[in-house]
Amino acid sequence: MLIIELLNSLFANFCILVTFLFLSGMLSKKYNIAGHSVSRITRVSAGLLFGCFGIVLMSYSFPVGPDTYANLRHLTIVLISSYIGWLPGLICTMLLSVSRILIYGASYNSISAAVSLLIGGLLCCWISLLPWSRLRKVTVSNLLCLGITLVTLVNNLGDIRLVMDFYPLQFAVTVAAGLAIYYVAEYIYRSNDLYTQLELNATTDYLTSLNNLRQFHRHLDTEIARAERRGECLSLLAIDIDHFKQINDTYGHPAGDAILKEFARRLSSISRTYDIVSRNGGEEFTVILPDCPLYQAQKAAERIRAAVDGVNFTLPAGKKIHITISVGAASYPESIQDPDGALLFQYADKALYAAKNAGRNKVCTADY
Repeated sequence: MLIIELLNSLFANFCILVTFLFLSGMLSKKYNIAGHSVSRITRVSAGLLFGCFGIVLMSYSFPVGPDTYANLRHLTIVLISSYIGWLPGLICTMLLSVSRILIYGASYNSISAAVSLLIGGLLCCWISLLPWSRLRKVTVSNLLCLGITLVTLVNNLGDIRLVMDFYPLQFAVTVAAGLAIYYVAEYIYRSNDLYTQLELNATTDYLTSLNNLRQFHRHLDTEIARAERRGECLSLLAIDIDHFKQINDTYGHPAGDAILKEFARRLSSISRTYDIVSRNGGEEFTVILPDCPLYQAQKAAERIRAAVDGVNFTLPAGKKIHITISVGAASYPESIQDPDGALLFQYADKALYAAKNAGRNKVCTADY
């Protein structure tokens, strides 16, 4: 009967933990969380979240002795440290260690269990820093925690024969659960990574890593609606590299691609951090300037034009060439009175062609 109840409790822990993993996977997909690019506040939040998961697992523990319980709570530490890093692992560890005493009292066995959690968690945090695969980190961390659990159980119960009545089953189930949960976590991790990559490909220009045309229109509609709501100005720059076809015809398309990439880098560095830079196709670029009236947009456009005119661009073969750009600027509500993104783009584009018709390497603005 003891074995069956222990097995039922551990199985319930496993099912709850899998449910938590899927919930975490949905959250990470929504907020575009990837293990290699997670902010500090997200790491802290993840540590707190998995600590709460571990506390829930403690509620489904099976008593194996006075103030001594069997559960899978340490797997929350193993998973979060292996996938996100040492900081959330440490936060999860501290939360579980303190909760172990607060929930079950400050008896000797509770303090001993809390200390074992702390030691196991610190080892998991250390392992997370090693250049190992995630499978190896999860497996080794799980086995170390099980070893610490064995020592704690013997210390708390005082009889190794009593521990051996249930520990082999607990060990086998926990190892199997750790591997199963790893494969579930890996499936979620890879699915979210693929989702993020597909979303990035759908919104980013493949050559320059700027926003593509579809994303530009989304940003433009969002920003012009925000400008109307706040009573602010919104300006748009339409930019075209002059005589770009001649560069492709003279030096080849790889040289043209190099020019586009270098121009995109320079355009992004010249623009304000909150300006929205896009490649709309070919040699055409745009910059959305929030909270910017037309006269300031004209100054920004002239600064960009002069910066390009004042440097040489390097081709793949090492040859340096000089290029120029033409820029058209339009603004809401100065160039257009209706908060219409498509209309604002149309006016900026008309101003761009006015600059090109005026001899290129110029800035023109659209008037209402």
